[in-house]
Amino acid sequence: MRKPKPLDPQRFQCALRCLAMYSAKQRVKEQIRARGEKVSQFSCREITALGEEYFEEHCEALISQALRDVWKLPSFARYRNQTTQQ
Repeated sequence: MRKPKPLDPQRFQCALRCLAMYSAKQRVKEQIRARGEKVSQFSCREITALGEEYFEEHCEALISQALRDVWKLPSFARYRNQTTQQ
């Protein structure tokens, strides 16, 4: 059996940041809907800006959730055992 390539830290951090930002944007969209507004009334730029603000305010919670989720991705699941052994 072939030994898997070592985990690329830059790729891992990028995936982590993307998942955290995605969660932030989703939460912003939930807040918009909760106020009775439609998400379609906001541009992508506005939602991204609001998501970045939300990310700054809730950084720790978003990153810890993203850290749990990133290991569930098929492209990173194979490294799970490798990192726990180190």
